[in-house]
Amino acid sequence: MIRRGPGGDVRGDKAPKTYTTGDWPHDAVAPPSAPAGVHYSLVLARVLATAAERQGLSHRAVSTKAGLNPTAVGRIVRGELYPDLASLARLEVALQTDLLPPHLYRTLPPATSLDDDPDTPPDDHPDRSGN
Repeated sequence: MIRRGPGGDVRGDKAPKTYTTGDWPHDAVAPPSAPAGVHYSLVLARVLATAAERQGLSHRAVSTKAGLNPTAVGRIVRGELYPDLASLARLEVALQTDLLPPHLYRTLPPATSLDDDPDTPPDDHPDRSGN
């Protein structure tokens, strides 16, 4: 069963934009200690915004073309949510472009966290403590 927190977030993850400074997507900066998903979301938001612009499509038009909620792309680009894998696949097919570069993990800062909350010590993290 998937645990949902307040606002519908999964596993207690905060929206990607809560970890960053600056305006999403092009001026946002994630600290090295931000969870890996934040770094991935920022790359995705930038590539998605650029792909839509190059094709002359609004965020709403891309969402509709991909069969997603009309606000989905706008929310992804603004760092308000983590897209699921099915949504990512639909967006790539609709735009006929790769949205995440291969080997993205190799570009992450060394201090990147695998935790949802980088302030949680590894021994206290529920996924690693065996609880």
